[in-house]
Order: sequence, then C-alpha cells, then structure tokens
Amino acid sequence: MTNPRIVCIVGASGSGKTTLIEAVVPALRSKGVTVATLKHTHHRLNLDVPGKDTWRHARAGAQQVALVTPTATMYLDYRVPSGAGEIASRLFAGADLVIAEGFKWSPLPKVEVFRRAHSSSPICLEDPHLLALVTDDAVDWDGRVFGFGDVDGIAKLLIHEPALGHDGK
Repeated sequence: MTNPRIVCIVGASGSGKTTLIEAVVPALRSKGVTVATLKHTHHRLNLDVPGKDTWRHARAGAQQVALVTPTATMYLDYRVPSGAGEIASRLFAGADLVIAEGFKWSPLPKVEVFRRAHSSSPICLEDPHLLALVTDDAVDWDGRVFGFGDVDGIAKLLIHEPALGHDGK
C-alpha cells in the first residue's frame, strides 16, 4: 500500500469546514475515491472510559489500543505524531485521499474555507501550499476560488491536483 494523498481543509472556526467536508466526501465517493478524514482539535478530550479494559491496557503501557465491535473499530494511538502526514500514512494507507480538517500551519496542500462573517480575511493567502479558496465573498487573490455550491469542482480539484501526489481515480 502507498501513502494516501492528503489535503487539509482550513479556515476560521465556524467558517464551514465541516459542512464542506460533508458535501465533498459523497461527491468523491460517487467518483470511486476511497476517502478517510482526520480532524484536528486543540481541545483535550478523554477518548476512552477510565476503568474500562482499553483504558487499563493503555495505563499498563500499551502505546496503541483498539476496541473492535460488530459495527466499528476505535483505535487509540498514544505515540505523539509529528503531524497530519504521519497520522495519515500510519492509519489510512488503504485510502485514496485523506481530508484533514485543520492543521493550517502544516506544510501540506490545503484548501481554505473563508466567510467574511467569521473573519476579516483568509489566513493562508501567503501559504505556498494553499491550493484554493472556498468562499462566499470576493477575495483579492490570483489562485483558484470556488463557491460553496461548486462541490463537483472542488471534488475534481482534490482528485486531479498534482500537488496532492499521484493523479486520483
């Protein structure tokens, strides 16, 4: 298996990153693309239940713990990753494309979601890894700009963009 293509969807809180991902994933899937997602947060979360078996395994020193049920698998990795690229290659080797929500300061290709109602200007215009803006406003930028309704255009960008690695499906 090869490392998957990865793109970060970035933008201010409340700008519509998750909503965009919810629209683009089905469009990609309909084109035969296997998609995985990765969400970054600055909040500390307790993802396991203290006292339960998986928590006890980790507390005993296991660096990786998985809980398998008939409908899903929960995987916890207690090793500190170096970034989204390492996480994607570690967890999603079978995916064609990983969409990472967040990781705006990473050196990975990114698409910024910008709504003037949530911030005064885009945050990544000077980033050489910025592939496109998705916006509801006019922005003074020479790069690719998509409206929120152009889900098919955004999906095509994510499939065929050379900066993401090999040509998609």
